[in-house]
Amino acid sequence: MSARGKAAGNAVVTGCDYGLGADLVREALRRGYRVFAGCLRPSRAREMRRLERIHPGRLAAFKVDMSSETGIRKAAAGIRRKITKLDLLINNAGICFYDRLDKLNFRDFQRMFAVNAFGPACFARHLHPLLRAAGRAKIVNISSEAGSLAKTTSHRTIYAYGASKAALNMLSRRMAAELAKEGISVLAVHPGWMRTPMGYMGGKNPAQDPADSARDIFKLADRLSVATTGRFFDHRGPRFPW
Repeated sequence: MSARGKAAGNAVVTGCDYGLGADLVREALRRGYRVFAGCLRPSRAREMRRLERIHPGRLAAFKVDMSSETGIRKAAAGIRRKITKLDLLINNAGICFYDRLDKLNFRDFQRMFAVNAFGPACFARHLHPLLRAAGRAKIVNISSEAGSLAKTTSHRTIYAYGASKAALNMLSRRMAAELAKEGISVLAVHPGWMRTPMGYMGGKNPAQDPADSARDIFKLADRLSVATTGRFFDHRGPRFPW
C-alpha cells in the first residue's frame, strides 16, 4: 500500500528480466501498485517468479518482445483483459551493443531502434485506452545520456544505441504534446551509469545502484504532471540537456 494506505493503482513495467527493471518492479510493489512486469523470457526471470510468490495477486509477469509489433499487440491485449485503467507505464526495456563506423549495418540499426524507440511508442499506443481511462496517467521512458546531442562528447562507439535513445527522446516529446489534452504526462529519464549487465559494458566501476535509480525514477514520476510533461531529467532530479 502507499504511504496514505491506499492502493497506488496499476503499473506496467517492461524489461523486467533483470537489472533496473527488476528494481523498478520492487519499488512499484513497495509503493502499493498492482504491477504487470514485461519480460522477454518470463520463465527465466527468477526474481519476478520469486516476487510473484511473495505478492500474490499484485504482480503478474507477462511475455513481451519489444522488437515485435505483433508481440506488443498481444501483450497489451492481455493486460486490457485484466484491468480497465493504467496509471503508470514505465518503458524500461532496452538493448545496447558497441559498434563502429566500419561495422554499421541495417539489421543492427533496425533491431536497436525497434526495442529502444519504436517498441515503447507502439506499446504506449496499444495501452492508450487504459492510460486515457485513468485520468491522470503517466508514461516514463527510460532513456540515456547517450541520447543527448548536447552530451555526446565521448568516443564510445555506440552509434545505433545513441541514435535510438535520441529517437526515444523525440518520441517522448511528441507523445507529451499529443496526450497532454487527455491529462496524460510523459517523461524521459537518464537512469545513471548503473551496476547492471548493460552498465558494466561501459566500464568496470559503474557508480549507481539500480535500486537507488528506481527510487529516484519514482520520485520524478510522483512530481510529473501535464505542467512538466515532455521533459528530460537526470534520475537525481536536474533537467538533462536534449
